[in-house]
Amino acid sequence: MYSMKIGAVGDVHGRKFLEILKEQRKIEQLELLLLAGDLTDSNDLDQFDLAIDELRRIGGAPMVGVFGNEEYDESHQEYRKRKNITFLDDEAMTFEREGMKVKIVGTTGSLDRPTWWQRTKLPDIWRRYQLRIEKVSQLLTRDDADLLILLAHYALTYKTLVGEKEDRYSEMGSRRFESIILETGPDIVLHAHAHGGTRTATILKEQKSLEDFGKETRKITVYNVSLPLTRSITCLDARKEEGNLHITRMECG
Repeated sequence: MYSMKIGAVGDVHGRKFLEILKEQRKIEQLELLLLAGDLTDSNDLDQFDLAIDELRRIGGAPMVGVFGNEEYDESHQEYRKRKNITFLDDEAMTFEREGMKVKIVGTTGSLDRPTWWQRTKLPDIWRRYQLRIEKVSQLLTRDDADLLILLAHYALTYKTLVGEKEDRYSEMGSRRFESIILETGPDIVLHAHAHGGTRTATILKEQKSLEDFGKETRKITVYNVSLPLTRSITCLDARKEEGNLHITRMECG
């Protein structure tokens, strides 16, 4: 039997929600901390450092992250140099830990409708989002990994946006990822960005033909790890027993 304790969080927004982290006690035996973007506000590198220092106090585990919309493109290389964090920008990494081979695919994610600022300032944004979806789809292969994780900033389904204003859904995430997730079957799916959304949601493959009846329905849980919503780091236990993988949400601490 192998097990791995994984933490995940996003949307610290520098000083804005730092007090929530300061109230959290140290998490014992944390083996991986996933960062779902927007650790800072308005590309402020000093506030980013404050958030990371607090997260290290809480967890002390290796960190793997993605960029949010508050970590601006022009500074991505600077973020990569700081604080010994591995950032995945439409990229994948594989490593072995605690008897498990783990593959993480990381992306900022896409929007079904770019924001007004993006539409006016970034004329190629529609194409960039489409290419990102295609790239993530290609990266989400299990290979021989025991644990496959998809980590994003923007929402990967509208179902975790319930609680936000419905007319904003298309500018907060992309439901086009749902079919990719169902086809590729990652074991853990995480995002942030939806401060007022829903903590978890289940997406499932619908039976669309007679051939589908009798087949096992694939259900995948999507976790929204936005700190203003969860009020704490989200902790998951990934446990492999007799060849079967079990993912359980657990209390941190």
